[in-house]
Amino acid sequence: MRKWLRLTLIILGGFLVLIFLLFLGLALYIKANKAAFLDQVTAQINDKIDGKVLIADMEPSLIRNFPNISLGLKQVQLQDSLYPVHKRPLLDVQEVYIRLNTWSILRKRVDVKEIIVENGTICLYTDSSGYTNTSMLQRKSPSPKKKSKDADIGHLLLQNITFIIENKQKLKHFELEVKSLSGRTRNQGDSLRIALNINMISKHFEFNTDKGSYLKDKPMEMPLHLTFNKKSKVLLVPEQEIKIDNQPVLIGGQFVFAEKPPAFSLKITANQVLLKEAASWLPPNISTKLNDIGLEKPLDAVANLDGHMKFRDTPRVVVKWKTVNNALHTSLGQWTNCSFTGDFNNQVLPITDHTDANSAVNIFNLTASFGEVPVKADTIRVVNLKQPLLRGHFQSSFQLAKLNGAEELPLAFSAGSAVADLNYTGPLMKNDPTPSALLGVVQVTNAAFSYQPRALNFKNCNATLRFTGQDLLLENIKLQSGNSSLFMNGQMKNVLNFYFTAPEKIVLDWNIKSPLVDLNEFKSYLSPRVSKKKQAAHRKAKLSRVGAQLDEVLAASNVNMNVQLDKTTYKHFTAQNVKAVLALTESDILLNNIGLQLASGSLNMKGKVHQQGNNNYFDVAAGFVNVNMSQLFYAFDNFGMEGLTYKNIKGVATVRTNMKGNILDNGSLAKRSLNGSIQLAMKKGAIVDFGPLADIGNFVFKKRRLDSITFDNLNNTFRVENGKVIIPPMRIASSAVNIDLQGVYGLGGGTNIQMQIPLRNPNRDTAVTDEAERYRRSRKGIILNLHAVDGPDGKVKIKMGKGNED
Repeated sequence: MRKWLRLTLIILGGFLVLIFLLFLGLALYIKANKAAFLDQVTAQINDKIDGKVLIADMEPSLIRNFPNISLGLKQVQLQDSLYPVHKRPLLDVQEVYIRLNTWSILRKRVDVKEIIVENGTICLYTDSSGYTNTSMLQRKSPSPKKKSKDADIGHLLLQNITFIIENKQKLKHFELEVKSLSGRTRNQGDSLRIALNINMISKHFEFNTDKGSYLKDKPMEMPLHLTFNKKSKVLLVPEQEIKIDNQPVLIGGQFVFAEKPPAFSLKITANQVLLKEAASWLPPNISTKLNDIGLEKPLDAVANLDGHMKFRDTPRVVVKWKTVNNALHTSLGQWTNCSFTGDFNNQVLPITDHTDANSAVNIFNLTASFGEVPVKADTIRVVNLKQPLLRGHFQSSFQLAKLNGAEELPLAFSAGSAVADLNYTGPLMKNDPTPSALLGVVQVTNAAFSYQPRALNFKNCNATLRFTGQDLLLENIKLQSGNSSLFMNGQMKNVLNFYFTAPEKIVLDWNIKSPLVDLNEFKSYLSPRVSKKKQAAHRKAKLSRVGAQLDEVLAASNVNMNVQLDKTTYKHFTAQNVKAVLALTESDILLNNIGLQLASGSLNMKGKVHQQGNNNYFDVAAGFVNVNMSQLFYAFDNFGMEGLTYKNIKGVATVRTNMKGNILDNGSLAKRSLNGSIQLAMKKGAIVDFGPLADIGNFVFKKRRLDSITFDNLNNTFRVENGKVIIPPMRIASSAVNIDLQGVYGLGGGTNIQMQIPLRNPNRDTAVTDEAERYRRSRKGIILNLHAVDGPDGKVKIKMGKGNED
């Protein structure tokens, strides 16, 4: 090794040894004079505070801030004078490291250049009277005997420190778990430049403990650069990036401490932030109101806050945002392909209150798809966030088939279009009972659809749906179902008020006219409604709340119908000039008043049909006036009788009946279900080709032709019990024969009628005008006893005898 190199290494090594020995000597000096230095540090601090400092131990540290020397203070507490009462030390930490100026040590003077605080708590406490433990930091009057220069603390470092501000008087509570805080200051003329680097968790950030915490349990990374002007007393925060729960956020603004109270202005910019994430930064009184609103994709938002740092002051807040091609979820349903701009303002009215009640959310230039229906809205407003109320102007033009994507809807469209222009006002929250209001028009053109719960198909439908607030007017409705054409107008009162809360209270009033209604096409009303199965939750979420409720409304609401029909048909039944007042409930068809022309006469009827599955109960009171009996039997399918049909009976009758029974979902009568009474008054009647009478004629009256008998009057009241007609004693007085009969005629079997037939020819007594005398004479001579029963083929057979032996 060359000589000069060896000499250089020796000098360098000696210099390092000298420095080490110097610092070792300093450490030994401090350790030897630890008590004196501890007293000096304590005295220096106590000289500046109105309280006391407790330090358990002090040790020098050479390595931690080499080449400077640090003092390590163990178990440090700062206690104000009322600490025994509130038990909250201003400072309570395990370790405090103080970096000292080396040369000041040699001059026996402590010059603090850096403070490092680790593992503990800093608590700024204010009780309900306004007293604060920070009062201990107020400088005491300077001693006339001593005068010292303030230490220049250039760097502050906090590690694992819980920082608490608890103000009982102003209802504020802030608690921050500081993992690390590194701060430096630098004087530059009138400005003090501050650099902070903070890594912490916000446990509580409560400006008002009654309303809850902002940034609850949120991790935060805050590299901040601040400038404080000592003359103007303005703290400037240049726009810079921080992170909240790993979300980048730009923050900038200023604090003006020259004003009383101090004013501040902040601008916060969050680009591409999820609404759900941003809502979690807010206290529960705000975030819970956003739970029913969700955006799948991020949005861009800018918030401006202006206010004063004083008790119960809420700053003026204006937030603007925008998003493109997003998906919005609300209690009203899902909106896809959603683009809009908007803002939040907590000072709607020009007053100083910055409250929820004076706040509003606005959405502008919304374009979206509601299901598959395109929707536009120039303005949507949510006012009074204390009880949010939504107001919006919505427009749409679409093909009706686009509604079929909502599977819970009871209507399935195959053709037609709709144009909507609506203004809506209503509560935003699902359980808010505030009434809704809807104004505007929906115009439907050339629609074809199926009402699935009743399997009814309609076509060529045109309609105007006019909303007038709470009510819905149904105007100029025209539709066709098979051969039936309907022209309708109606209204639904309080439909918006009861739509979600009490659909059973909704009443639909219809006025219906038609040249022809074929009731065969509406037989499904005799069947129970077909309810669609509830879809899985993820499918149901895609459907609007309005659409999902529609089936419930149609099922539970009541319908009043005022009907005028030129003609109506059902199987063999044909009627003209039908005027009816009907009501449809969830389970009943109420026939309040029906009048029509039928079988060359008229019919008036009242009653009800109760829907209870495939077998529907009915209770009807009807009056037939001057009806043609043959036509009447034909219209009602012979009332379920097989032996006596419309071909066997003629005449004009007036019939009063009260009848109960069951009608099947195919429109036919259930066997043995009829019960009631029939009052019959028949004139100029005839029984033609009635097999049982023809059998009697062939048996004993071959010359009188009983295959066709006529009679002037026939009056009686019949009871019907379980499908059997109970015939009281009566006489059929005809031109060919007199028949006295009584018994039972079974509509579905069980016929047993006893007949007494005098052999005396009625023509022999035509000159007798006294009815009693004519009846007495008719009973002279031989009386033939016969009885009618069901034959093996189901037809009525005539047998000899009274039938009692059977």
